[in-house]
Amino acid sequence: MIETWQDEKVIHLANQLKNGQGFHVELPGKSLLHIDRPLPFICVYRYPQGIEKTAHARLVDAQASFIHLRSEDEDLVRQFLEEATEILRKQFGAVLILEIWTVSDVDYSEPEKAEELFRLFCSHKGCKVTAETLQKELNSLEVVKRLPNQGVKMEEEDFPSYRQPLLKADEAEQAGVQYIGLAIEPFYYSQAQNRLYPMLFRAFRKEFSTALRKSFFDFVRVQTRFKVSHFQGLGRQKEGDLVWQIDRELVEINDSFDFLLLVTVTNHEEEWEKFQKSNFSTQPTFQYRLIPVDPEMLKRRLYNLPIEEVDDPTLAFLFRDKRDELDRQLNMLLERETPFFKYSSLQVFGEIGDALHRTACELLEKLPVEEEEGDEEVETIGAEEFAALAREEIEWLRQQYPALDATVELRNDIEGLMVSKGQLLVDRHFRTSRKRAEALIQHEVGTHVLTFYNGKAQPLQQLYAGAPGYEDLQEGLAVLAEYLTGGLNPGRLRILAARVVAVKHMLGGASFIDTFQLLHEKWNFSAESAFSLTTRVYRGGGLTKDAVYLKGLIELLRYLSSGGALEPLLIGKIRQDYLPFIDELMSRKILQPAPLKPRYLSSEESKRKLKKLKAGANVFNLVDPNF
Repeated sequence: MIETWQDEKVIHLANQLKNGQGFHVELPGKSLLHIDRPLPFICVYRYPQGIEKTAHARLVDAQASFIHLRSEDEDLVRQFLEEATEILRKQFGAVLILEIWTVSDVDYSEPEKAEELFRLFCSHKGCKVTAETLQKELNSLEVVKRLPNQGVKMEEEDFPSYRQPLLKADEAEQAGVQYIGLAIEPFYYSQAQNRLYPMLFRAFRKEFSTALRKSFFDFVRVQTRFKVSHFQGLGRQKEGDLVWQIDRELVEINDSFDFLLLVTVTNHEEEWEKFQKSNFSTQPTFQYRLIPVDPEMLKRRLYNLPIEEVDDPTLAFLFRDKRDELDRQLNMLLERETPFFKYSSLQVFGEIGDALHRTACELLEKLPVEEEEGDEEVETIGAEEFAALAREEIEWLRQQYPALDATVELRNDIEGLMVSKGQLLVDRHFRTSRKRAEALIQHEVGTHVLTFYNGKAQPLQQLYAGAPGYEDLQEGLAVLAEYLTGGLNPGRLRILAARVVAVKHMLGGASFIDTFQLLHEKWNFSAESAFSLTTRVYRGGGLTKDAVYLKGLIELLRYLSSGGALEPLLIGKIRQDYLPFIDELMSRKILQPAPLKPRYLSSEESKRKLKKLKAGANVFNLVDPNF
């Protein structure tokens, strides 16, 4: 059987490499060859004799080219490496093989017994420069710096007698192959208890994978003809079915309920009328939509997803992050209209820091009150006309991306404007000034609808479902769009500040009526505006989301003034600290450039304003006529 496999398959795989193709093949002895695409390096993990399964093998399977080698297939893999390295050397000029194994002669529950965590071996002198680069990267690993036996030892002798390389040293050197061995003391594993410490292993594996990729990048850049501009470009570009299955399942769970709609009041107008008649003294009784899903059943689906089996550390992190957020949102649905709701809201949307609260109070003190209500002589438009303008903007976006199928729907059961699953919902009673209409359209359509469909255009659907905590950046971008289109006035900023103050007041234990009075009497909002602001904050039992508008805007201004670019933030519904992951996945061609750009980015006036913001600005500057 093996002879037949050798004769036919090795030649076939070699031909695939010659043709620029990759493969994922299991050998007769259950070894695994994974070549994402022809690259000038291959990682090898060699299973110990008689071991069927081990987590240590996962240290290499985040790389684009790796082999899980079992002893039954050693001859076969040796033959494959001889063929493959010859092909890769001719194509790239040099080839690196890195073989990794774990030392098994100490009690891993007491890592201080080992002198070093890592030991490097070179099959010949030509490998030393590459090994030194790997040594430097391993020494920089944050996850191991807290351990007493950190360090990387460069062994002077050749490979140890118990682990000879698959290719002989002289043959490898003559063939232009660098063969390096890396022995690891597995501090993340207890040999005595035969138990893995999964969280420690996960953190180490993620950093270790990056260290390997950086080392490969240095080797590739200096010693080969392979062209790559960033170390992340050496990562995997093809993912197995499991990745896309988990991505799809998470999005299906996300799409099975509309969290924001389910915590939005449906009887706002009726309760406002009652509140007026009671002379603002009766606690409103809010109603909500029926919850169309069983949160506990969805939680079961969430935790049945085998995210721990995902080879790619970056994608596994994104999936776990989304799972955690969905879990917390489902908790909030279970806790709706209970005292626990607001505490879960803090977990989802974050806390209100003292600095943010001080800025909000300062805005309320310094910005003119009359701007909030507007001039009665200003021309206004109603819901129908606003919806028509929004549809025109959607059609303009559709010219860039024909798959965009957003709609505008007039509703009786919401207040104001809302984007739900990429669709714009408009309150039938909605009115705004004609001057503010364009700003609001860029807020809702030019930001929320646009980022939804930019995310939906990606193979990774998490980008439209929304990264955990994406609301800060998303609302910051939306308010920035108002500013760039000339529609952000002091009254609007006062509303954003009032939301922060109201959330802080609610979290301090104040009642609905206390918070209403604070906004109405101290901060001079009209009774109707104060009621609307308070309703948004107390819905569901205490929703802290409204604080993210001002918070996100401040963080976005800080990002722009530090040299950050605006366009990458529009790729989907992400949060700011996701940018390194986005850059990595773009480098690996798992993500593609966003198809949609907002109208305001082509405006000369917007470009001028952005230039000023990048030079440094705070929220007060946004409504300063001299800025």
